[in-house]
Amino acid sequence: MREAATGGPPDLSPLTVDRIHAVVETIRHSFAPKEIDFFQFQGEPYFIAYAPPSPSEREPWRNTDISAASALNIDRQYVLVSARHPERGVFTSFERDRMWNVAKAAMPGAPIADSTWLDAYDSYYYSHTGLKPLPVLRIRYADPQRTWLYLDPQRGVIAARLEYGSRWNRWLYHGFHSLDFPFLYYKRPLWDLIVILLSAGGVAISVTSALPAWRRLVRQGRQRIGQHR
Repeated sequence: MREAATGGPPDLSPLTVDRIHAVVETIRHSFAPKEIDFFQFQGEPYFIAYAPPSPSEREPWRNTDISAASALNIDRQYVLVSARHPERGVFTSFERDRMWNVAKAAMPGAPIADSTWLDAYDSYYYSHTGLKPLPVLRIRYADPQRTWLYLDPQRGVIAARLEYGSRWNRWLYHGFHSLDFPFLYYKRPLWDLIVILLSAGGVAISVTSALPAWRRLVRQGRQRIGQHR
């Protein structure tokens, strides 16, 4: 399924010093890159570069947690450049028709029940901070697992994969464990208030449940002390 997007093992032949210099010069027309990342989409090699943080933004970027750094990158200005043809300039998204090719290759033989381009988050592909990229192509397949794929044209990847069981888990675990419900998670501070009230209720139940047991232990302790005297 991953190779449906990448097109197979990475082809490193375009990674010559001259080509990399040409890619960097192409990116310089948009911003001065500090780092470029190599990736492959449908058998073609590309580079992606993110605009470096401004002086006021440097401190959060010193976090060494890879996942945190990736989350920060998602919301930053970025450009894509072909590794084979950097002279074609920069772009920010792959053609939508190419994402349809990924959808077909990812689940060969599985009929497509329906598909749609999402310009807003749904109940399964979402972000509290709004950092997950949009638009995405949502494909729902009519396979036994009832698979859903979310395809991101900005980076040419399968952004999310959900099956019947994982969609139930989204509600039964994340929904009830984190109150991760659509009518709440975009409404702050309402979500915070409800969490505080429920937490306070849990503490109160714990205290009122433990108090009778504590009193009984104290009473029994006193009785035993009295018997030994």
